[in-house]
Amino acid sequence: MMSNRSSYGFDLRYVLGLFLLLSGTVKGQEIDRKAQEYRPMYHFSPAKGWMGDPDGLVHYNNTYHLFWWGHAVSKDLVHWQEMPRPMKEGMGFSYFSGSVVVDKMNTSGFGKNSMIAFYTKHLPGDSLPETQAISISNNEGQSFDYYQGNPILDINKVFFRDPQVFWYEQDKSWKMVVSRPDVQQIHIYQSSDLKNWAFCSSFEGLGAKNSFWECPDLFELPIEGSNKKKWMLIVGRGPNRVQYFVGNFNGKAFVTDKKLADYLSFGQGIKGAVFEDFEGKNPKWPKFPEGHENKVSGMTDYLGKHYLSTANVSTAVVRSKSQTFTISTKAINFLLMGGNHQDSTCINLLVDGKVVRTAHGDNTRVFKWNGWDVRPWIGKKAQLELVDLNRDTTNGFIAIDHILFSDQLSNQHLEHALWLDDGPDYYATRTWRDYDNKNGLTDTVHAIGWMGNWDYARKAPSKWGKGFQSIPRVMTLRETPYGWRVFQQPIPQLAQLRDSGIRQQLQLKGVQSIKNFKPDVNSYELDATFTPGTAKAFGLNLFVGEGRKLELRYDPQLGELTLDRRNCTNFVTDTAFTKSFAKKYAVPLALDKGSLRLHIFIDRSSIEIFANGGEKVLSATTFAADTQTGLETFSEGGNTKLNIQAWKLKSIW
Repeated sequence: MMSNRSSYGFDLRYVLGLFLLLSGTVKGQEIDRKAQEYRPMYHFSPAKGWMGDPDGLVHYNNTYHLFWWGHAVSKDLVHWQEMPRPMKEGMGFSYFSGSVVVDKMNTSGFGKNSMIAFYTKHLPGDSLPETQAISISNNEGQSFDYYQGNPILDINKVFFRDPQVFWYEQDKSWKMVVSRPDVQQIHIYQSSDLKNWAFCSSFEGLGAKNSFWECPDLFELPIEGSNKKKWMLIVGRGPNRVQYFVGNFNGKAFVTDKKLADYLSFGQGIKGAVFEDFEGKNPKWPKFPEGHENKVSGMTDYLGKHYLSTANVSTAVVRSKSQTFTISTKAINFLLMGGNHQDSTCINLLVDGKVVRTAHGDNTRVFKWNGWDVRPWIGKKAQLELVDLNRDTTNGFIAIDHILFSDQLSNQHLEHALWLDDGPDYYATRTWRDYDNKNGLTDTVHAIGWMGNWDYARKAPSKWGKGFQSIPRVMTLRETPYGWRVFQQPIPQLAQLRDSGIRQQLQLKGVQSIKNFKPDVNSYELDATFTPGTAKAFGLNLFVGEGRKLELRYDPQLGELTLDRRNCTNFVTDTAFTKSFAKKYAVPLALDKGSLRLHIFIDRSSIEIFANGGEKVLSATTFAADTQTGLETFSEGGNTKLNIQAWKLKSIW
């Protein structure tokens, strides 16, 4: 997406300023702590200005390059040197996101080993067509010259952006994946000279389909335990999520594996027993006179072909009940869409004729997973009731789909998709392309994402600049009974930042601190393995101080991990920011061989959690005060065993 930035330069003043910030005084005088507040210690951020999507990720001549149309280089993906801004300024357009290739064979005629940057030309006003353009560097990315033959691709569409270009050895040609955001399509093109591009195919119709699709990437991913690979397509779903698809690529088209496509399209393989999917087999719910669909324009992300909706129902009052059933599982999960009217457009759980659980929509036309903890009523007779008492013609309806009885709660309020990260601040993921073809890097996929969210990114409280990157990750594929799934790990090079550390075995009960580990600054790493005992829930309180904290809580009975940052940041003066930021997030996550492992990276304004060996990842910004350095464990209603390692992490600056 957007990558226009202010000019800046790397400055030793930051190193001095950070030292002074942490020490607190200069010759007895208090310094201005606000100048570098929230600045990451080991996540890359520019010295000043805006930073969004990562672009142009290449590894060449033993150097990793990171562009955001600014530029930084690294030898190890940990320590970065910020370079001068490489793009021509004052061109009359914004440089939106893109990629960089190294033309080792001079297919373009711009010179052997020239670096060619691809980006979207975005003109002022958001009403003129976006086009794809290139600039050329013959000094390894230090500066780029604008190509006078631009644009190299123009389809006369207002929204057409974020080209990712790579070499495809099988037919010895260049490929480009580029998005048409507003219609949720990814286009694939090919070229022999990087200047003339021919359309090959379009990918669409799977996953979350309700918002802008941006920042695509297509690459091969190694399968764990074998020497084989599969192709993976990743797509940013605005404003803050990345979804993925695994399948095959023949140089022209990407096709998702059938098992995974069936999971995304029909919900095949979701944990639990289907009570009602409204596809007409063994119906558990009476039809409305107008039929099940009553479809409203713009409804998206339901499963199969049918759902139950009160839209356009002729009667003024709808109270429609399912067949009676006996509650036999711990949770009831369902896809829900419709009006945000708690009492007048909702779905209820009735036990003994009384409402014991209820849920309503969020005023969108997007089906999202909702769920209830129904453990108190296991063994009871119950019914589901769909209620519509609202006469609002815009959002005065409710719709449900794919009702499941399960022992795992799915209450994440997200569409049915495969998410690369379940946290609120991980977007525009891109992977490094290796042009050295040595050191085994061609078999390792390194990725990085923007730790931001367009809902509030421009309102972030940092003064030095806005935006920073995630820690780099290594991605692999693992085959599961439900199809291919991505597993992610932090890059092992981060271990060089470890300073003093501890290893402890604890029996948890109630709230307690971790002995002999008291960080002076929020820059540390935790590797915690919890083994449930009699506790109803357990977890960690992080960024504790001044009456605030971030809570990581796990319910072993429901298999749900939650991240609660509703009372985390000390930035509370902007109500619009708080409304978007101060939320609780949930992810379904089963125990792994009876335990929960959380590998956690804490920085001054962020947290990244790799759960159960990278099965799930949650990334979130925190913007906590520098005084919020407390760390606690808790075990509710019983005991929990904890094996924990913890290290303070040194700054990369």
